[in-house]
Amino acid sequence: MELLQNALIFLYIVVAGFLVYLVLSQEPRQGAGDMFGGATDLFSTRGVTGGLYRITIILGAIFVLLAFSFRYFQR
Repeated sequence: MELLQNALIFLYIVVAGFLVYLVLSQEPRQGAGDMFGGATDLFSTRGVTGGLYRITIILGAIFVLLAFSFRYFQR
């Protein structure tokens, strides 16, 4: 049981590290339309960063699930 708990903690730290890396490596949106409430399409094609965006969403979900799983493995 302790081995599983240690593996989850290690996986949690690895996912957190990748999540930080992916968030920092994404390019911010450019344009004055964002500052003044211009029309920007939230679901528009993201090009190269689309894959990073999807991986970030998946890693975020894994991060939350791992955080909730620690409730069942208390020391």
